[in-house]
Amino acid sequence: MRASTLALLLLATPALAQEADPADVASPEAVVAAVYDSLDRAPGEDHDWDRFITLYHPEAMLLPNPEQMNGEERVFSPREYADYYKGLYASMDFIGSASDQGFSEAQVHQVVHRFGDVATIFSTYEKSPYQSDQMLGRGINSFQLVFREGRWWIIAVAWDEEEGAGPVPAEFRSSE
Repeated sequence: MRASTLALLLLATPALAQEADPADVASPEAVVAAVYDSLDRAPGEDHDWDRFITLYHPEAMLLPNPEQMNGEERVFSPREYADYYKGLYASMDFIGSASDQGFSEAQVHQVVHRFGDVATIFSTYEKSPYQSDQMLGRGINSFQLVFREGRWWIIAVAWDEEEGAGPVPAEFRSSE
C-alpha cells in the first residue's frame, strides 16, 4: 500500500466496526497499556484478542522481528496477527497443556513523542511466564499512533528483541 493511500484512509477513517473501551483509547499511553493488558494470559486461557484488535486501525500493520518468524519477513493486520497465534497455539495443542505457564509482556520503560494528532512511543518490554519473575526476553515495541474520530488508533507497530538485536540501550531501560 502506498503511503498516500494509507494517508487517505487515515484522514477519512469511517466509523469502524469494533468499539474500543473509551478508557483504552483516551491517550497514546492508554492504548499502549491496553495492548500489554490484552496480551497477558493465565495458564489455560487465551490472550484477549478481541480487545487487542479494537486498539488498532483496521489498516494497521504489525511487523514482528524476523527472528520470531524463523527468518521470514512478515507484515500482519491486527486480525491476521491474532489468527496466526490462535493457529499456532492450536497446532501445538498448547493452551491448557502441562507446559502452559501463561504469558505476560510488561512495559518497563516508555519514551513518548507527540505532536498534535500523531504520536510515537518506544516501549521497552519484558516477557515472562504469567505472574512470574522469570524473564524470558526483553525488547522494544515502536508504536505509531494517530488521533481520529475522538480516539487514538495504533496504525503501525514494529519490534525487535535483545536476542537478535543486542542489549536494549540504556536510554530505553528503566533504572535497574
